Amino acid sequence: MFKKSLAAVAVLGAFAGSALAADVQLYGLVDLGLNWTQVDKGTTTTDSFGMGSGQNSGSRFGLKGTEDLGNGYKVGFNLENSFKADDGALDKGSRLFHRESILFVETPYGELSAGRTGGLDSGVGRYGQMGSGATAMSTGWDNIAKTGKVFLGLGDRMDNTLTYQSPKFAGVTLLAQASLKKSNVNEEGDAIKTEEGSSDADRYYALGVTYGAGALNAGLVYSQTDWSRTELKGQTNDDNQTVVSAFANYDFGMVKPMVAVQYFDGGKDEDSDKTADNKKTALNKGYGFVVGGTAPLVGGTLKVQLGWNDYEDVKTGATEGNNIITGVGYEYPLSKRTFVYTAAGYTQVKTEKAGVETKTKTSEVMLGMVHKF
Repeated sequence: MFKKSLAAVAVLGAFAGSALAADVQLYGLVDLGLNWTQVDKGTTTTDSFGMGSGQNSGSRFGLKGTEDLGNGYKVGFNLENSFKADDGALDKGSRLFHRESILFVETPYGELSAGRTGGLDSGVGRYGQMGSGATAMSTGWDNIAKTGKVFLGLGDRMDNTLTYQSPKFAGVTLLAQASLKKSNVNEEGDAIKTEEGSSDADRYYALGVTYGAGALNAGLVYSQTDWSRTELKGQTNDDNQTVVSAFANYDFGMVKPMVAVQYFDGGKDEDSDKTADNKKTALNKGYGFVVGGTAPLVGGTLKVQLGWNDYEDVKTGATEGNNIITGVGYEYPLSKRTFVYTAAGYTQVKTEKAGVETKTKTSEVMLGMVHKF
């Protein structure tokens, strides 16, 4: 598989060289830094120090381009890779373009795209609405104030996805999205042999609306995921995931306060119980919120974030928990394409099952540099 990836990169390089004369752009960024992390599980405490890639922003390279067809119509594409800058490896197994792989058409009536991209209620990709426009520290900053510990689906990228985005009218933009099979491969890179649109595949549907006028920005996304019937062992077909996410922020110039909330029912998160074959089957319902903001400070940007959620098991309520995230970060530009950053944060993950409480506390400090090209 790795040899195939190398061959694909070689072909990609040849294509880029011949196509750059057209409206095609090679772009990317490299993020490298150092971090110290302490994990306290109550009975044991571990400390680690090392180099990290993608701490502030995921290291990546990509190709994007458009062709103007005239009369307000354009065709474009975006192919975006994810890699580890500290060792040069692909970041997500066998996927060459893990972050995004889409073909889109822009028309006077809106934009339609197909391929692999982020969900509407994610913080990633071309259409994710819960990223930097919704929370101060978004989906970056490693485990510092990690929004994914409070909200579901922040990093969700999906295969086989159709997305529609309307033109902006009076500050309002409408969005719709559907994936009839969220992933063609599992976490190990093996093919998932299920039919698109069948009950054996995870399917995702979402509607969104955003509003922007002057310094005010706000958005609302409703999504439903119909889980694979073979994955929900011990559950029922009614135990699908419903998520409602909303955000608002206002830029006062000297400070930009931000607030985001989410309700979820039937949601699987990274702390869910796993069966013997490593499938996450515990479904949770609950809510979360994130508050924070950004402000200019001595030539750079200060970012502050606090979040909390509360959830319980959908089926029995026997398992419940809550997560707390806090963090502060600072970015300072050295040029238009390069900035340095530093951050510190604390996260607490608490669960209670059958009357037994477990608590994990994580503290992290980091610094590093991002260079864009």
